[in-house]
Amino acid sequence: MTTKAEKVMVLGIDAPIVPRLVRLAREGELPTLGKLLAEGVFAPNCLSPLPTITPPNWTTIATGAWPGTHGITDFNGYIPGDPLDKTHQNFDARESRAEHLWTAAERVGKRSILVNYPTSWHANLKEGWQIGGNGLHVNDIRLGVPHSMFNLNNLSEHFLLSTEPYPFANEVTWTKATGWDGIDHSPRALEAVVPLKLRKTLHTLAPITWYLLVDGTAGKGYDTVSVARSKKQGDVYARLRVGEWTRNIYDTFETDTGPRKAVFRMKLLELAPDAEKFRLFVPGLCSLHGWAVPPELEQEITSEEGMPLVRPPYDAWLMEWIDPKTLVESSDLHNIWLADASLYLLKNKPWDLYFTHIHTPDGMYHAISVDLDPATGRNATLREEMQRSDVEQYQSVDRLLGKLVSGADEKTLVVVVSDHGAKAKMADFNVNRILAGAGLLSYLPAEDGKPPKVDWGRTRAFGQRTVHIYINTKGRDPDGIVEPGAAYEKVREEVIKTLHEYVDPATGLKPIVLALKREDARILGHCDERSGDILYAVDPRFYKEHGPHLPTAQVGIGDLRSLFIMAGPGVKKGVTLERTVWLTDVVPTVCHLAELPIPHQCEGAILYQALEDPDAQVKELQSLRRNVDRLKRMVERPPMC
Repeated sequence: MTTKAEKVMVLGIDAPIVPRLVRLAREGELPTLGKLLAEGVFAPNCLSPLPTITPPNWTTIATGAWPGTHGITDFNGYIPGDPLDKTHQNFDARESRAEHLWTAAERVGKRSILVNYPTSWHANLKEGWQIGGNGLHVNDIRLGVPHSMFNLNNLSEHFLLSTEPYPFANEVTWTKATGWDGIDHSPRALEAVVPLKLRKTLHTLAPITWYLLVDGTAGKGYDTVSVARSKKQGDVYARLRVGEWTRNIYDTFETDTGPRKAVFRMKLLELAPDAEKFRLFVPGLCSLHGWAVPPELEQEITSEEGMPLVRPPYDAWLMEWIDPKTLVESSDLHNIWLADASLYLLKNKPWDLYFTHIHTPDGMYHAISVDLDPATGRNATLREEMQRSDVEQYQSVDRLLGKLVSGADEKTLVVVVSDHGAKAKMADFNVNRILAGAGLLSYLPAEDGKPPKVDWGRTRAFGQRTVHIYINTKGRDPDGIVEPGAAYEKVREEVIKTLHEYVDPATGLKPIVLALKREDARILGHCDERSGDILYAVDPRFYKEHGPHLPTAQVGIGDLRSLFIMAGPGVKKGVTLERTVWLTDVVPTVCHLAELPIPHQCEGAILYQALEDPDAQVKELQSLRRNVDRLKRMVERPPMC
């Protein structure tokens, strides 16, 4: 008989550097992952489609289909017939042309839980529960957001109050403290009135003003700050010393859509004895509304140790608002909240499949990878600090995974998977700069302070999104100038020749490792007009942490290969699977082990080499047939006299 998995957990980690992660797990730094490696199968050659980027590859994991089939072909989507420079972010599940595993499972009455799974908003679960999916984090909103804004914050992302002019900080200027009702302070206490400036908010907030009071012991300088929404005793949020975090604080804020309850924390990063230097960090006003299906679920989820962040404050580190320790602590707040929300659902709701996505490693590498990787030649002392932070962020993820798998039993299949890996940002790369240099793309004269606009009347080719180039074709594109047919093909060949021959003047290297016509890019999983007329891949010594790079790319400590660990019923134990595993293979393998219907457009294969007995279902079928034959013979035998 086969050992059927009765429940399935798909635990997603975004952008881990897999060799680092696995080494730390085997060395005991990540006990949950170490246990799963010992009890299951690990595939070091797990590969994603191109581009190595979030929405298309999490969609592939959930559907078993390639991007050309499910239609989520990049981080941003393009609607054929739109202007070539008009795109939108791909976080709407309705744009997928392939059936998701959770929908297929509903056909046989199975119920799913989705927690922060990208491109799952509007999943339309018939019987199930969903948190997030509209972006990369629970309160990160991407649907309907202009690409120029990139994302909006369900209430407010992180902000800083400071006496120094940090970028985008809220300015603090001290004056003598007066008028504090019921709050004792010394005659030398100082105060500041700070009207908060909040960026990229989804909802228009009524003006928010915070009141600060700094005081200290006579002769020793200022050492404490009180933060309040008014100067009345009952309105004091917190009293802090340097290095301290508050506990969770709850308040309601007025918006153009009505009152919104939020949770937030503060950390006092700096307070000089003379108060000349002061920094107070808030990792966001985290909305407690607008991220759950059904909406009443928002009233059930509680977490006293974590918060549903818009996103961990990676740019705050880059702007030097915060130190690496605070960055990791902030990321941990989000991971704790995901664990608490998930455990509540796993323990209190009936479920058969659970999907989650943990984005913190991806954001961490966008922030620290340049300083982390020796290949970039950056400061060695800072590198040691970044390596510690890297380990700590993985430990936070491992603690989250530990809480999640505590909700599993011996009949639960656990799959830990990633959409891609990561590397350090290296030499600059801009495909449209190459096209412009070859006379294939032209710009109008630049206006002061504004980016140049494309001169479509003189542009034959345009690089769009991460790996796509479109030929500006007459009759197809709004401003097309290239005749379809022979002229179109000639331009495509010219573009490919230009890409392959281009040498980067700063490095002397050729950044393009692959350039294919769309019909040839079927080998990469692309095949229709949601993909470019030409697709290309970039040498990992160029560009950012992931995206236009092949899924096999490696440079420095970076590695773009995906993570795949599977443990549970019917799976081999402690085995390293050297064969190539594609992300398309996750769904059919899960369906095989859990006896679930295959999603209609699934294109992957069952990973038979990962199974304890690859022939188990064949043997069971043969056994059933033998028993049917025995019963048939018994029924057909003449009655005994």
